[in-house]
Amino acid sequence: MTTSSAERGERLRRLGATHVLDRSGDGGPDAPEGFDVVLDVVGGAGLPGLFDRLRPNGRLVAVGAVGGPPPADFGMTLMAQFQRSLSFATFSAATVPAADLRAVREDQFAAAARGGLTTVRHDVLPLDEAVVAHRRMDAGEVFGRIVLAP
Repeated sequence: MTTSSAERGERLRRLGATHVLDRSGDGGPDAPEGFDVVLDVVGGAGLPGLFDRLRPNGRLVAVGAVGGPPPADFGMTLMAQFQRSLSFATFSAATVPAADLRAVREDQFAAAARGGLTTVRHDVLPLDEAVVAHRRMDAGEVFGRIVLAP
């Protein structure tokens, strides 16, 4: 998994991530020299730099783009890695059949009902502070979710 800071990386590890790569390039003292797969939920201008962290035949998978699209020359960056046989893929839940999504949601609700899920709640704010919540999310201050209470 990728993250924006060492502190957030530590929080991800406590939640069960085995390897966390700080988008600055620091994988921590126990990080491998390279990764077979990097899952990135941010995208944006820093996405091409993650190719450098892959082993030969590695794969970079974008599963989100909250940081915006990659730079216009992203394809050229990928082609520059040709000799390392790297690949790039995307994943969007929009491509998952509706029945499969329903099955996953049912499993998640059942797990929540029996106390089997750990939620990551950043903060609880009154509903009339929704603008504040969005500003904090846009500023990258939020780890997890903000709950808006009516």
